[in-house]
Amino acid sequence: MYNLIATDLDGTLLLQGDTIGKFTRKVLTDLSSMGKQIVFATGRHHADVNSIIGDFDIPVHLITSNGARLTSACNNLDIRQHLPSHVVKRVIEETQADQDLVINMYCGSQWLTSELHHSFNDFNQNDNFNPAVRQAGEMPCDAVEKIFFIHKMRDHDALVKLERHLIDLFSDNVSVAFSFPWCLEVMGSGVSKGQALIQLAEFLDVPINQTIAFGDGMNDVEMLSTAAKGVIMGTAQDRVKQALPGADIIGSCCEESVAYYLSEHVCQVK
Repeated sequence: MYNLIATDLDGTLLLQGDTIGKFTRKVLTDLSSMGKQIVFATGRHHADVNSIIGDFDIPVHLITSNGARLTSACNNLDIRQHLPSHVVKRVIEETQADQDLVINMYCGSQWLTSELHHSFNDFNQNDNFNPAVRQAGEMPCDAVEKIFFIHKMRDHDALVKLERHLIDLFSDNVSVAFSFPWCLEVMGSGVSKGQALIQLAEFLDVPINQTIAFGDGMNDVEMLSTAAKGVIMGTAQDRVKQALPGADIIGSCCEESVAYYLSEHVCQVK
């Protein structure tokens, strides 16, 4: 029996235009009425997600910024984990000269970027949460939930090299994950969706063996492996499927596959 249901948003639950499908809304509403705990776990900013679910009339817990912030639906739990300021400063110094990188950060209530880029349209279509341009050298170093790098040419191998470099420099102070093959994300040490899921389950007094999670990115792997049941989207990155060879694989977000899986395996909604 699954009493805590965690799902990624982009590429997993959301339809085109950052919307939640009608059938998905019905299934999640029915699950909530059954007493199930619903969790949206995403790399997005807390404010971004709140604007997307503003008209959703069921309680939803939020794991945002890849686990750097965790909030309960009742707001009695609000955990924020920031990158150390000296790490933020050094990361920017190490990367700002690379003209192929767009440097981004979530700081306070803002999304700051060194340059507006068309790749933003692939993972953010929410007009209520847009980036503000700030020169890399002028970006703040305090209260930063995550830094993320978009490669302008979508060169995954170049970002893999950057990943290794940052791990070599800051192995004890950062966690690093890909949300897309061309988007590398840097959070504080120990920060992940999986760790946040453990904290939330403890807060809600739900045994971890009663959890199920859905995702499609490398930043979902820890959550998928932490939950009692991990379910991978058919459109997931190959590295995700290789990391979790025993996981169920379902369809795509455009088919509302998460909702159909839940309707069949958790609540039998027709």
